[in-house]
Amino acid sequence: MLVKETPRLIISSSEIEDGETMKITCTLPIDYGGGVCRLFRENSKRVFRETKESGFLCVFLLSSRELLGRRPVGSRVYFTCDYHLQEYTSVQSNVRGVTVWGSSPSPGLSLSRRFLSPEDSVEVTCSSPLGPVASCHFFRGQIHVAHGACSRNLTSQQLAVWEKPALLLPVNLTCRYYPHPKLQIRSEPSNHNVLFVLDVSQVSTSMDCNVSVDIDQLAGFGERSWTSVGADGQTVTVQVSNRILTTNNTCDPIHTALTPTGQ
Repeated sequence: MLVKETPRLIISSSEIEDGETMKITCTLPIDYGGGVCRLFRENSKRVFRETKESGFLCVFLLSSRELLGRRPVGSRVYFTCDYHLQEYTSVQSNVRGVTVWGSSPSPGLSLSRRFLSPEDSVEVTCSSPLGPVASCHFFRGQIHVAHGACSRNLTSQQLAVWEKPALLLPVNLTCRYYPHPKLQIRSEPSNHNVLFVLDVSQVSTSMDCNVSVDIDQLAGFGERSWTSVGADGQTVTVQVSNRILTTNNTCDPIHTALTPTGQ
């Protein structure tokens, strides 16, 4: 048989979430007409699904449960296809894999502090409702910043990755946990927590800053005020308020009245 007569297996996505449906297409080099395409799972010689050819291709629509069979959610499953007409059976197609992702309940994220200088670190804890889990992942917005232990220290440098130097960098931190080391299962995202990296070296004069956060974040800021002192004696003081009441985030120079000498 010529290589050109080999069917080709195409999948709509290499991974789906549990509960979703995906399309698997077996394309044929020749419109044989009247035969069937057969789909095989893993290394089994038993036909998993079959459907009639329709103009050079066969389409299979399968739910995540059908894809997995008896395999647990979080598994990666591999498929091939062939074409069968009367006494003729083609060689098998290429192999393609599909990962069926699972999800778990959201963790809780807690922080040891809400203000950091560029040399500081913050202790973060991602608490799973399932108890001990394989690993945790931490995110600033959509950016992955760390993974591994679920209770760890994150440095300001990790939190500011890909960001340009700034006087005041807000960080919206979330986490996920992965309960099994060998299955592709991840939790829903945690609650988000806002913190700020304050870099006094970015200014040459003392500043007063006002920032606002959602009301559900206010309790985490304690006294809602923090002052940092630079190497040249300049200070930056940040006041935190409710976003509903304050809409602008501003930093203004502190103007000191000078008293003329001799008076």
